[in-house]
Amino acid sequence: MYFGRREVIHTISFGSLACLFGLGRAFTQTKTAAGELPFFLTPEKAGYGQACQLFNSRLKLRPKIVAVCQSETEVAAALRYAHGKNTQVTVKSGGHSFEGFSSNNGGLMVDLSGMKTMTYDSKQKTLKAQPGCKLGDVGKLLFPKGRLLPSGSCAGVGLAGLTLGGGYGLFARKYGLTCDHLIGVRMVDGQGNVHDSDQQPDLLKVCRGGGNGNFGIITELRFRTVPAPKSFSSKRIRFRNLTPEKVGDLAKLWFKATDGLPGDVFSAFVLNGTQLTVLITFFEPASRQVVETHFGPMAKDAWKSEPVHVAPTERAIRRYYGRSGPLPFKNASAGYYKSHADIASVIPRIAEQVADVSGTVWQINTLGGRINSHDFAKESVYPHRSYPWLGEIQAYWDRESRATKCIENVRAVQKILLGAGINKHYRNYPDIEFKDWERSYYGDESLKMIRQMKQRFDPADIIRHPQSIRLES
Repeated sequence: MYFGRREVIHTISFGSLACLFGLGRAFTQTKTAAGELPFFLTPEKAGYGQACQLFNSRLKLRPKIVAVCQSETEVAAALRYAHGKNTQVTVKSGGHSFEGFSSNNGGLMVDLSGMKTMTYDSKQKTLKAQPGCKLGDVGKLLFPKGRLLPSGSCAGVGLAGLTLGGGYGLFARKYGLTCDHLIGVRMVDGQGNVHDSDQQPDLLKVCRGGGNGNFGIITELRFRTVPAPKSFSSKRIRFRNLTPEKVGDLAKLWFKATDGLPGDVFSAFVLNGTQLTVLITFFEPASRQVVETHFGPMAKDAWKSEPVHVAPTERAIRRYYGRSGPLPFKNASAGYYKSHADIASVIPRIAEQVADVSGTVWQINTLGGRINSHDFAKESVYPHRSYPWLGEIQAYWDRESRATKCIENVRAVQKILLGAGINKHYRNYPDIEFKDWERSYYGDESLKMIRQMKQRFDPADIIRHPQSIRLES
């Protein structure tokens, strides 16, 4: 997401914890066997509220206990406890899940935000990162070394969650998804056992697009990196006071302009009320003329067509880092599109809805390029590579009194899209109201593979959230 929200520990005694959950002496003995335990927070303890805070402040979830982990051993101890008591576990790293799947009500939340160690191997040009690392941290480490990891642009997003659901951004069309650069993981399963994908290659494949809170907790991610371009270019074309019909005309031009672009070029179509911003970015000098040629017809009727802005890559990327603090919103996938024809008939109706409630944004981003690589596809479970465009519906409000109206407007847009046959969605942009969400996110083939991992690593369904994979009964 490149607009929207960008623009518009304390401990308790282990004995007390054991009494609270009726564990008594048995779990005290586990402490000795495990060697390390996380810090446990309950609602009355200082630090609990901060640990439970999610980026989406609309969501008010209260786990019964938070396990604040600093190591893989502590994660394993927390999961052994949860398995022994058949207690639900969710996992928080960046806490950016649109629907709060990082947390829960009444269960155990494993907080990985303190596990932020990263190391870069200059010889192999690889990155090793713990799950609490955020995208901004990754950039700070890699850009000075002339490297980057293709990923999203929001600095506060957790690297683990982004990767495990796919992960796309400004560099994905050139280099592929974030998960395509994942070369290894360590994971704790639902019984507290530790696994490494070097010994289980099928685990790595399913973590490339299917690992978000489904069957284990990732404690280490290993990536190959790619060369960072020295400079990065961007351009915006702006329109205002648009009618729904005019939005439809401009969308047709934009789809045409973004078809067949070079791999380094990214574009977003961002409708906010009756205003439209078209963002274009690129990082290869030869693409400048292509951009001017492809987007020239759109710029003719623009309120404002900004000149190309060029800056050193690290500095340029900071423009898209977004805000760091929590805010209330309702955002979700608005579906993948094969062509303009998929949604042409409903664009004016969507534009009417977006204009009807202030704070509503409909955004379409370009995919394609290396994302649609056969080699990447056969080594991952991310199923939507053939779709060149991805939509997102967003709603933001500054007063609680507006929340219901904004959320209802998102529902209205989703209903329009579903009526047009749009039913494939990006797992990292979840909507709690999707009906057939397993197939919408994963498709039949990938869903089967993820279920096999669930059966192997978490047959008791300890690690679960409202849209985690279910075992077939």
